[in-house]
Amino acid sequence: MLGRITVIALLVGLFGFIVQSAQEEECGSFNEDQMLKQNGFAIPTEHQWVARIVYSKGFEGKIKDNGCLGVLISKRNVLAPAHCFVQYNGVAEAFSVHLGVHNKSAPVGVRVCETDGYCTRPAQEIKLAEIAIHPEYDSRSLKNTLAVLTLQRDAKINPNVMPICMPPLQLLNDTLVAQTFIVSGLRVFEDLRLKTWVNTLSRSHCQSRVKSLVTSSNTVCGYHARKEAYYLGAPLVGMQKKGSFTQNFYLVGILIDWGWDKERVMSSFLAIRNYMDFIQLNSNSLIVRH
Repeated sequence: MLGRITVIALLVGLFGFIVQSAQEEECGSFNEDQMLKQNGFAIPTEHQWVARIVYSKGFEGKIKDNGCLGVLISKRNVLAPAHCFVQYNGVAEAFSVHLGVHNKSAPVGVRVCETDGYCTRPAQEIKLAEIAIHPEYDSRSLKNTLAVLTLQRDAKINPNVMPICMPPLQLLNDTLVAQTFIVSGLRVFEDLRLKTWVNTLSRSHCQSRVKSLVTSSNTVCGYHARKEAYYLGAPLVGMQKKGSFTQNFYLVGILIDWGWDKERVMSSFLAIRNYMDFIQLNSNSLIVRH
């Protein structure tokens, strides 16, 4: 099996990019009834952009809690933390991604019916072609820990697999503090995909509560509403409104670190809006709702 992927660390601004409108392609599927059911588990047609990273020796890597996730941002691209890939020798190690995973213990490529009544489409496994590591990534401080993965083929979009919308331009400069977002993903002690609210706080408050938490001017942090910690790379999403209606989810950040504050989980997310040039440079197309 292929275990090492060429690392592409291109400088921003060399090439153009394509931003598609949401009318051309769907993204960030939002269902109000699903959102209101905050029992911890996300059904197969919720948060369909969560991707599981697969290494040459299996799902688990040598990182905190032994697993990494990414987020599908187009048919051919996935975002993930750079420290999920770059080893001490500077080589980025990964093999493929799994898309449409609802139960992490279920076999890939097989239709599965759960005891809760949900029958899911077969999860997709797609091998990686390239990993673009941010050129200013620092493995010691985890500053700029961002990677754009390019898949060898397009993901097949269906009700269980869909890209997340990118941040709308009008929200790029809004504050990320004192907001309520949703994080979704997989974790060590649960088989099914989870979701929970995240209430964001100031960086100084987060550092005062969990001193070991990785934070910077390019991160947003906050408490989880439920006592659940997720694999690194779990996407943090916000809700974009149009008039009096919520029309879609959009990507706010990806989980890069977490810790316990007594009985509460606090996480730190890399804020994606600060890296749009790098993401656009290394992606074949992105979807933004207006």
